[in-house]
Formats: sequence, C-alpha cells, structure tokens
Amino acid sequence: MDFLFWLAFAFVAYTYVGYPLGIWALSRFRREDLVDPDVVGEWPAVTVVIAVHDEAARIKAKLANLRALDYPPDRLHFLFVSDGSTDATEAILGREPDVTLLRYSERRGKAYALNVAMAHVETPIVVFADVRQQIEPRALRHLVTRLLQPGVGAVSGELVHVDPRTRAAAHIGLYWRYEKWIRKAESRFASTVGVTGALYAIRREDYTPLEPGTLLDDFEQPMHLARRGRRVVFEPQAVMYDELQEDVAGERKRKIRTLTGNFQSFVRHRWLFVPWQNPLWVQFVSHKWFRLLVPYALGVMYVSSVLAPGTFYQAAATLQGAFYMLSFAGAAIPTLRRSRLVSFAEVFVELNRASVLALRNYLEGRIDARWEKT
Repeated sequence: MDFLFWLAFAFVAYTYVGYPLGIWALSRFRREDLVDPDVVGEWPAVTVVIAVHDEAARIKAKLANLRALDYPPDRLHFLFVSDGSTDATEAILGREPDVTLLRYSERRGKAYALNVAMAHVETPIVVFADVRQQIEPRALRHLVTRLLQPGVGAVSGELVHVDPRTRAAAHIGLYWRYEKWIRKAESRFASTVGVTGALYAIRREDYTPLEPGTLLDDFEQPMHLARRGRRVVFEPQAVMYDELQEDVAGERKRKIRTLTGNFQSFVRHRWLFVPWQNPLWVQFVSHKWFRLLVPYALGVMYVSSVLAPGTFYQAAATLQGAFYMLSFAGAAIPTLRRSRLVSFAEVFVELNRASVLALRNYLEGRIDARWEKT
C-alpha cells in the first residue's frame, strides 16, 4: 500500500508542481524577440467574430467596447452570428451600420455559428471574442503584432478577473492566476495547449472547420495549428476583463462543461496522444490529460494511506480526511468560507469533482453544444 501511496503522491505532485516548475525553468532559457506594436507599418484587416444567443442585455455595451478599440477603423470589421436568438438581439444588431449580422432560427451551438461566420470572413486575420468580456483598447494591436511574427499560428489574449467579492471567488482567481503562469511559461518555451476562448486571433486561411457539436473551439483550433508546426502563444498585453464566479456552483458548471469538452476532443482526435503526431505531446499530457486523472490519484492516496501500516500513513490519512471535511463543511455552511483554508479546500475539491462529473457526462452522452450564460 505504501508503494501506491507514493506513486499517487508523485503523480499529483508532478501534475501540480513538478511540470509547472519544469516548464517555467525551461522557458527561462528561451529568448523571444517581441515587436512593439507602435513600429508596425501597415495593419492588416481584421474581422472580430462573436457568436451570440439572447444577449440583448449585453449587446450595446459590447458594441461600445468594440468601437473603442484602438485599431484603424477602416481595417476593422465586426461580424455577429445569432445562434437562434429569440429576444431583441437580432433587432439591435440589425440596426447597426458597421455590423454584419448572420442569423438562423434553430439554436445549434457555438461551433456551428463559427463555421457559418468563417464562410463570410474576407479579411486575412480573424479575432474570436465573446460578448461578455470587455476588451482593452490596444488588445487587438498586441494580438495582431504577435500573429505577424514568423511561425506563429494563434495568439491568445489574457483574461483578467476583477473585484472578487467572496473568498471562493478569490481562490478561483488564484487558481486562474496559477493557470496563466503555466501558459506564459509554455508560450515562451514553445506553445500553449489551447487559448483563451474569449479572445484569440488566427489567420483566416488557418481555420479548421469544427465538427458538429464541438464544445472547445479554443482547444481544437490551436492544436490543429500546432500539429502543422505553428506556434500557439500567449500575449499578456492583449487583456480582456471579466467578473469572477461568485460561488463555487457557478464555477463548477463552467468547469464541467469545459472538461466534458476535453474528453470529447480527446476521443475525436486520438493523434493528440501520439508523440510523433503531436508536437506538444509533453505539454498536452502533463497539462491537460494528467489534470483529468488527478481526482483518481487523490482517491488512491487516501485509501492507500488508510490501509498502510505505520504512524506516518495514519497521519497522512488524517490530514487528507481533515482537508476533505473542511471542503464539505464549506459547502454545507457558507459562513465558514470566510476562512481562507476552508474556501481553498472547497474550491480544490470542487474543481476535481468537476473532472469526475465531466467524464460521467461524456460517457452518458450528455453533451450539449448550446452554451448557457454563467
């Protein structure tokens, strides 16, 4: 039993500590020549593509945000796809002279909407965005500048969460900052394994039509580019702002959908697991695949420590049990979340629980490409 404990411990430690530190250390040996957007001569034409469903309450704010972008107006185009909207979304967009609106009556999901949009994009560069987030004025210049560098196929913006109002939100934010730290290191070393779906840029000619029902365009598009030898980079100066989920339930809902999409993509694209077909195999396995296996390793750690003889393993089992009890207490008694430790334990357990629920969803065929607001 002690062997199983240490094997599971090593797996969890590598996934959460070893790989992040390793990729960070390797990235320090790489030098990247960045270009100042202010020295770019002629800016290429860009189309910002946004898929929407019943977003009448947010559309006007988003349009104001897009029009405030610091990019040559004659080189910037806005294309919205209404995915079966039933509210005033289409009426609002239809009145805007600088907006191209595509629409269809049956709701089919984001992947279908993006495929429809790309059939109408004529500019050399396309930026995919979401309606919810607010984009920094100079973000597009930073995205395009990086995309113009040789060998770069996709550029991801940076999502910044603002004003967390609860302890849970603060720890979710801490987890996101940890995730971005890893992505920055991967980007500097070679490529990230995915982009931020709320803001990323690719060349029109590099777009790969998405299969029906695809949940994660922000994973599949960049991985197709990486397979063709193109870099996928993270641009921290291309900033967009969003509010954190204020409760664990909201974050769980979003996380389950994302992780269900991971399982979907893994099954559809088996080449991801083949080292000679996936140039980012180490990053993919360490960052994406192992994260989904951590909940089971945690289970092995706990059970093996309970069954293994010796004071050390008894203490390890007690500490693990206490940590999980703190998580359950935080879920049952909201006032306990004021404690940083309780809040952290609840978020950690919920995120790993989401991975298990996502696998169940995928195996039971509970996959719906129609996104819901969170």
